[in-house]
Amino acid sequence: MIQRFTLAFFLSSLFFNPVFSQPSTVTVGSTTLDVRVVIEGNNASNGIDIPWEIQWGPDDYIWMTERYGRVSRLNPETGVRTTILDLTNTVYDNSEAGLLGMQLHPDFENTPQVFLAYTYFSGGVKERIVRYNYNSTSGMLENPLTLVEGINGNTTHIGCRLLILPDNTLLATTGDYQNQSSPQSESSVSGKILRMNLDGSIPSDNPFGPSSYLYSIGHRNAQGLVLAPNGIIYSSEHGPQTNDEFNIVEAGGNYGWPDIEGFCNTSGEMSDCNSMTNYQDPLAIWYSNSTIAPSDLIWYDHPAIPEWQGKMLMTVLKAEHLKVIEVNSDGTTVVSEEILFNNAHANNPSSSFNQGTFDRLRDICMAPDGRVFLATSGPSWGTSLTWENSIIELRNPAYSPTGIDESVQTVSTRVYPNPSEGLVQVVFPTELVGEQFLITDVLGKIVLSGRISASHDQLDLSSVAPGLYVLQADNEQFITNERILISE
Repeated sequence: MIQRFTLAFFLSSLFFNPVFSQPSTVTVGSTTLDVRVVIEGNNASNGIDIPWEIQWGPDDYIWMTERYGRVSRLNPETGVRTTILDLTNTVYDNSEAGLLGMQLHPDFENTPQVFLAYTYFSGGVKERIVRYNYNSTSGMLENPLTLVEGINGNTTHIGCRLLILPDNTLLATTGDYQNQSSPQSESSVSGKILRMNLDGSIPSDNPFGPSSYLYSIGHRNAQGLVLAPNGIIYSSEHGPQTNDEFNIVEAGGNYGWPDIEGFCNTSGEMSDCNSMTNYQDPLAIWYSNSTIAPSDLIWYDHPAIPEWQGKMLMTVLKAEHLKVIEVNSDGTTVVSEEILFNNAHANNPSSSFNQGTFDRLRDICMAPDGRVFLATSGPSWGTSLTWENSIIELRNPAYSPTGIDESVQTVSTRVYPNPSEGLVQVVFPTELVGEQFLITDVLGKIVLSGRISASHDQLDLSSVAPGLYVLQADNEQFITNERILISE
């Protein structure tokens, strides 16, 4: 049987960890969200210190890096944290440097790889990108393979956010490491966005040539990176004293730093940007007279919090808020912005305030049921081992998906690459082998159906129009409901 249901499954919150400094609810438009502290940095045994990256894992745990050198799996219901890699003796942790970005392989079930970026010291501060294998038996990250190392670093301006694209290449942001000659130099990998294969080799179609890791140049310090359902890569980038940027990342693009700050709109800048090959103006800046320190980005596409559906969510450090960004239908223009969780800044957005509801917001991730998790970063940027940080859950208690029998267990189907140009690999749960599957568009129209004859299958959706589709299958005991994005 095939049941009709929305793009979600519901997980009830089993535990509540009270923290008196946090509100119990926040309001987003007409929606009231429950606030629950999953874990807080109150001790070294089960606390956290400066979480830099959080991602929802295929095991329904939050996978997390902490800047001083620890990688963990965090149970989002109980708050129990399990260390899976300790790099504290390897990582150079000072000021903004340390263990930074992380990315899980999109087909983690068959290829359990985790990619990490961190700074180390070797005749100076350097940055390294490493691939690990996750051993599910030992519960540890093992067998490191260095993809790129020797990237010039510093205690600040070092990136480094990671993103795996549908073509199984890895993007990595690097900062200018306080050396303003590096971003415009094609012989330097600093102040750039790099692109590499998942084994560290250089893709033959890289825009600056088959011997160059460079994907785009002219960056100061990009710390947000996301591939949206519209197929566009967006980044957020720290400005100097003014002009933080929100950019579309184009292959071969030049983003101007240090010659252009923010928009190319002064007489001196006009000459510079006109002389650059493939210069790219930002979509938005914050602001011409101050900065907000934007961090990571996610695309929220879930009905659980309707005010956020189909919009970008950006965590902000210095100005301590969550920014909600809406773009137009082709994704190339910012239609609206909203500042949440810092009323002082919302009332005067051209200035900075240290009055955020949750202090500094470093990172954000979303669960498949629409819950949002925020990684807070304390009241100041500081060094590590302050133990003043937390992971916070935001949940709409009024939301419940319809049409799902509570006795039916939701199981996950892996789809990759996703987004895809049409040809997708699908790993069905064994519990649904022999059942029928449907793929429908957002209006419920069936575009493909068939029988699940084996756990692993390949589906051809190249004939359907670009857009969002839903893969559905169920039986009396199990149900799966996964999104598939077909790109241009």
